[in-house]
Amino acid sequence: KFMHDIIKRADADKACYLAMMELRLEATRRPDLRTALTRTVADNLEFNISFNEDSKLPGDRMTVISLYFAMTGLIYERLTLPDIVEPMDLDHLIEVLVDRAIG
Repeated sequence: KFMHDIIKRADADKACYLAMMELRLEATRRPDLRTALTRTVADNLEFNISFNEDSKLPGDRMTVISLYFAMTGLIYERLTLPDIVEPMDLDHLIEVLVDRAIG
């Protein structure tokens, strides 16, 4: 359910996610921005790991990290090349990602 909500939020605010993608690209050219953005994203990832642990949700640290990268990639594919993901059953894809990450 939680992973489905992430995709729904991204779909509802595509401009925000695209802006973050542009900011990440700009960070490759500006070291100060890269440092600040790296710290922000790393802190957010740590928050998600702590939330998972504190909530006693299934999976460990590496599960959360794996799902983070899988979902980020899926979101960016849907935003930039939606025809790749369009023919897939999105709910099923998310369920497979979660099931395989958790085991």
